[in-house]
Amino acid sequence: MLIALADVGPGVQLEEQLNQAGFTARWDAAQADGPRGGGLQQVVLVDADHLGNRLGAVAEQWRDAPSVPGVIALGTSPTARENAPIARVTLIAPTAKLTTLGNAIKETAKLRLASGMRWNVLRAAAGLPPLPDSPAAWQPTLVAARKVDIEIPRSALRWHAMHYATPTARMDQLREERLLTVPELEASQHLDGTRTVQTIVGLGRPLDPQAMARFLWTMTSIGALELTPEVRDVATPQRRLLDDLRNHLRARSSRLGQSTFYDVLEITPLAEYPDIEEAYRIVGSRYAPASLLQHDLSELKPLVQPMWELVEKARSVLVDHAQRGRYHDWLRQRMNDLKTVWAIDPKAVEAAKAMFVRGQKSLGEGDVHKAMSELAGACRHFPGNPDMEANLAWARYRVQVASGRDRVEAANAERKAVEDLLLGCRPWPRALVALALLCAAAGDADSARWHLHIALQTDPKVPAAAQLAQRLGMRRY
Repeated sequence: MLIALADVGPGVQLEEQLNQAGFTARWDAAQADGPRGGGLQQVVLVDADHLGNRLGAVAEQWRDAPSVPGVIALGTSPTARENAPIARVTLIAPTAKLTTLGNAIKETAKLRLASGMRWNVLRAAAGLPPLPDSPAAWQPTLVAARKVDIEIPRSALRWHAMHYATPTARMDQLREERLLTVPELEASQHLDGTRTVQTIVGLGRPLDPQAMARFLWTMTSIGALELTPEVRDVATPQRRLLDDLRNHLRARSSRLGQSTFYDVLEITPLAEYPDIEEAYRIVGSRYAPASLLQHDLSELKPLVQPMWELVEKARSVLVDHAQRGRYHDWLRQRMNDLKTVWAIDPKAVEAAKAMFVRGQKSLGEGDVHKAMSELAGACRHFPGNPDMEANLAWARYRVQVASGRDRVEAANAERKAVEDLLLGCRPWPRALVALALLCAAAGDADSARWHLHIALQTDPKVPAAAQLAQRLGMRRY
């Protein structure tokens, strides 16, 4: 092992003690700030107090060395304690007993090949000598990797159990070179970026869990897979939908804290039974467990059931006149403690609706200044209403462009505001049409088509959505 400490006193003392205890230890102050070459060691001891916030970066540099050493850190400072878990290193106090340090060294040496998933780790774990990553080395490396001790993939993947597995271009290269077995080819079909490692391993087909764990570990180590806590990109409709749902779930969980039943269903106190039922249907189209749990939501899955129970409770109270009356009495007593967009004065709702209709008419007639004035008035009466705010953003964009502002800059600013507003809400077709218009104005036709898809899925009879979809050459998702 290598003792990479800057101070001569502790360095020389540890070298002597560890050699006497039966370890092969060497102190080298020159490598205190990272590897400088020289020697193939299984374990490196670094100074966490000395490295501070650089501990994680230096630990990764060591793990990238040809011998793939495990890393142990000595330190007691608050910075060391904060950075050690992030760097995935065992932190030992400098005053710890030699037996404690010795046990940590043995455990680190044992698990060093589970510290990450990289080419050099893959070669070392497979019992192969270091070689550059090249197509010529892939075939023998894959063959040897299929026999690796299962504890290495298990330990390495444990850090990534809830991460999504997404194929890279190298997966296509491996298929083209015919380097994968038939079961591995079948298994690769499940790797579309919408399933987590935990789910994939648990499928039990076409590879058993152990073989699947080895396959995932091997593909990640060779660069054919990327494991990420969030959906890696939205290159496919399936990934885009999953990414959308995760963002909505998080936002809704935050949005509904200390809110009212009206905010849960996104209706006003003027809502009658048909309005409540329609709202319940639309909320369910996005947030019902039967819909959400078809997707691998990873760590967000526990949010689904409690969130839906709140929807069910809101519906049951608001459709029952007696319960609704008692709920209004409770609201009057607690309103100052609650956050609400929807539980507002019915007179304000009516005034906002009237101004919104006038604003929409002015937009249709091309009078964008009058439209912006009316829509701004509607939003003053009913701040946070998705339809009103989104259409105000579209009118404001048109006024800004007419005044000489750059189209793309203006569209992107208004688009961001509307996207933030709609996060965590139920789908609002008219608001989504306005958002689609802003996306198209910003040059992002794909996002515009996506928002129109959601709008038409929610309400196929929105004329503006169908017209814009046709103009954008939209295909069904």
